[in-house]
Formats: sequence, structure tokens, C-alpha cells
Amino acid sequence: MAASKIIDISTPLDDDTPAYPGDIRFHREVIASFDESGEGYQLSKLALSAHSGTHIDAPAHFLPKGKTIDQIPARRWLSTAVVIDLTQVDEVTAGDLEGQGIRTGDAVLLKANTHRSADSDPDDFCAITLDAANYLASRKVNLVGIDALSIETYSDPAWPVHKKLLRNNILIMEGLRLAHVKPGRYTLIATPLFITGGDGAPARALLVQRG
Repeated sequence: MAASKIIDISTPLDDDTPAYPGDIRFHREVIASFDESGEGYQLSKLALSAHSGTHIDAPAHFLPKGKTIDQIPARRWLSTAVVIDLTQVDEVTAGDLEGQGIRTGDAVLLKANTHRSADSDPDDFCAITLDAANYLASRKVNLVGIDALSIETYSDPAWPVHKKLLRNNILIMEGLRLAHVKPGRYTLIATPLFITGGDGAPARALLVQRG
């Protein structure tokens, strides 16, 4: 039997982790540590947003009556996935997604920003358009993820892309790291923190590739 390869596609959480403009930045403070003899213990206090680093948006993030992160069935965190390389486009349209082998129930992971500086220049990144969101809704996918701080640009305060996906029961994962991942099919394991009433949560995202 061929061995499986595990690929981590998560953003590490530290003081250098970029944050969505205006959002709280991640910070870890050590509030207890070992003494000079090595006795005692270490304990940290964390300050972060529910949308820090690699994270999942629940429907409640944009929909007043949407499900919160704890109300989403656990089976949604494990799914087939397709990684699509769109690094040569300026925005992701429906035409870019057609013919990419997207199947019902897939997690669609968009490798779109590896040649840009989306984290340091939030006004210049590749995001998905509303017609791409409509196409993904028609395919009835499980989740859409992207290697940027947001799935859509910051230019429309109505957030039509987020709302289209979430209203169609499509989860959103942002802040991925996909530069080291080849296009193709995988199994995605993406487990967010189990936050009661959460509009979203940081997640550890892993791809499993059969050898």
C-alpha cells in the first residue's frame, strides 16, 4: 500500500502573522515560565481574532441567521479537495474554474497569490468574482479556500461573494499557504477551533496525498 503524504497549508500564528485591515493582530504573552532550576511550568496568554491566520468563515460571519462554527457538522471538515493553480490571472472568474474538474462536495482551494504580496499589500491580491461564486454554488461544493486574507476584494462593502457562498452552504477558508502545493486532487482535513457561537475560527489545514 502506498504511503500518504501530509502537507501543511496553514499559516503559523505569531507576531508576524498578517491581519485583515483593522482586525486584531495575533499576540502571545508568556505569563508563567520555568525558574532557574527548571522547576515550574510555562503558560501563555493569547490575543487573536476569530479570523486570525488560516481560518474558516461560518455563515454567521455575514448572515444574521447563519450557522455558527459550532453548529456545522464535523463531517464538513474532512472532504475531497482540488487545488487549482490560477497564479497567472488577476481575478478568478467562472471561466477560470470551468474545466478544472470541480466535483460536487469538493473543497476548492485556489492557489492564486503565490507571486503577489497579498499579505503586505492588501489592495493588490487575486480574489474571486461574483460570477465565480455563482459557478461554485452551481457545482454545490463544500468549501472554497484561497491563499489571501480574503476570498474577495475589499472594494464592495456589501460583500456579495461571501454572502453568495455562505447562503449556498459553502464554507470559506482564508489565509492558506499553497505555494509549495502542486495542483491536483487531495483529501482536506481542516479543523477549526470549536467556538460556541463563533462567526469563524482559526483552523489547522492539512492536505493528504496518496503516494
